[in-house]
Amino acid sequence: MTYQAIQLDKMSPACGAIIEGTNLATSLTNRQFDEIHEALLDRTVLIFRDQHLTQTQQSQFSRRFGEEQSSAASGFEKSDEHPDVDILAYDAENPPHVTRDLWHTDFVGTPRPTMGTTLYAKEVPPEGGDTIWVNGIAAFNALSERMKGHLDGLWAYNARFKAYDEHVRPELWDKSYQEHLQKRKAEYRPALHPVVRTHPVSGMKGLFVNESMTTFIKDMDRKESNMLLDYLFDYLRTPEFQYRHKWQVNDLAIWDNRTSLHYALFDYTEHRLMHRIVIQGDVPHE
Repeated sequence: MTYQAIQLDKMSPACGAIIEGTNLATSLTNRQFDEIHEALLDRTVLIFRDQHLTQTQQSQFSRRFGEEQSSAASGFEKSDEHPDVDILAYDAENPPHVTRDLWHTDFVGTPRPTMGTTLYAKEVPPEGGDTIWVNGIAAFNALSERMKGHLDGLWAYNARFKAYDEHVRPELWDKSYQEHLQKRKAEYRPALHPVVRTHPVSGMKGLFVNESMTTFIKDMDRKESNMLLDYLFDYLRTPEFQYRHKWQVNDLAIWDNRTSLHYALFDYTEHRLMHRIVIQGDVPHE
């Protein structure tokens, strides 16, 4: 696609693009937004450089893509200024317990995983702290036809507490902002989603499993399920399906959560501060 209203540079063959010269603090024209939306479908993750945004302005941009999900649904600290902004503030003394060491798709352990996320870099360490995204559509397209046929029609359970409940990360559950999740866990049931998801807008198929939350493939023997999931988890880490981003202060990222996963590196000691808003999604289908 040729873009007229935005300046876009693709960052890897699989996914990722940087957009310069677009000021998200002002009202976007319909033409600008339409091109941004098309670019998101094509590139999976977009980075807007040199943004100077209040939390309200980040919210206004996020709402162009859909309703915000209440930050009460997450396990992050909350903003006092805006009710739906998560505060991700980490360093050597306060490591990122929730997302550390995890390839994941946001909120896939719920019946309606999120459509996408905006993440605004307020402070970044001088080195480290990159984020890597994987395009699940590119990964699915690279599979053999026989493997595609084998995966089609499979459904898997996804448990939001798999990787960080009190048995795995007890220090996280001592945080006061986790109290609401402790209460919800007693009534929680894993979500069942297709292993191969059809994107609701583009119609493209992409892998929809991740090692953080996907636990078991329905109607399979446990050993069969484990072997297939372990293969897919490893396969999704293939560098050719990735874009790795080195953050700059005032970068604003938005990514399409419907057929992607990501990994936030914790290889830094100095402060890293991000503001996150999550956008509501729909029920996945084959």
